[in-house]
Amino acid sequence: MSGATGNVGSQLVKAILKSEDLELAGGFCAEEGVELGRAKNGEPVYGSSDLAKALEVSKADVVVDFTSPRIIMENLKIYAKAKIDAVIGTTGFTEKMLDEARELASGSKVRWAIISNFGLGINLLIDFLKKARKHYPYVSVVDRHPAKMANAPSGTAVTLARVLSEGPEGSAQSAEVIPGVLGGKEQGVQILSQRLSYPGAYSEHEVLLGRSDEIIRINVQDFSSLVYVDGVFLALRKIGGFPSGTLINDFSVFSD
Repeated sequence: MSGATGNVGSQLVKAILKSEDLELAGGFCAEEGVELGRAKNGEPVYGSSDLAKALEVSKADVVVDFTSPRIIMENLKIYAKAKIDAVIGTTGFTEKMLDEARELASGSKVRWAIISNFGLGINLLIDFLKKARKHYPYVSVVDRHPAKMANAPSGTAVTLARVLSEGPEGSAQSAEVIPGVLGGKEQGVQILSQRLSYPGAYSEHEVLLGRSDEIIRINVQDFSSLVYVDGVFLALRKIGGFPSGTLINDFSVFSD
């Protein structure tokens, strides 16, 4: 588990330790030598601050990464060198980073899943947006996260914007009196990010769809990282069935 003591990583560690078909082999975290739990044979599992060493010692079959956009590309290079499959929930990937990750996965013949959000609510929302978008020319995405959130917008907000990028385009006639007040844009879709004193691992994404005389407003709020566990486990159990050298960027391939 990379990011084993973080908000999501710590929840996943607890869930893996309770799982009947998954076993925690090791962890990567800032706290060198911290005990993460005990394996099924009763032996303690320790975290390491050296990712390459942690992979070598653990002899894991697959790695789960919830770390930081600042280090994720270096992590991927280490995973490629170790030739290990990975389920990656770290956000902040640009198209350029995804292209580089795709090349690394193909060259090292590994299976990687880079998914911006493993939550049920967001993925059901994505399914709806794919069907509804053609009817609504006005679209907007808002993401709300704690002030300590590493990136803005969130990776999930970017994914939602990309899903919404194909369809009729409505345009605002308002001139920005303050530069940027209408938000940023991803593939032509407006995104606004708010960073406030929300507690813990709070995450909120709001999508607005508009046409003449009608607005649809959908809000998904997550109050802890537990909402990602089921999705991560689903990916872990299925990733080995994909061809070597594959990079998966769409959660629906796991849930179909």
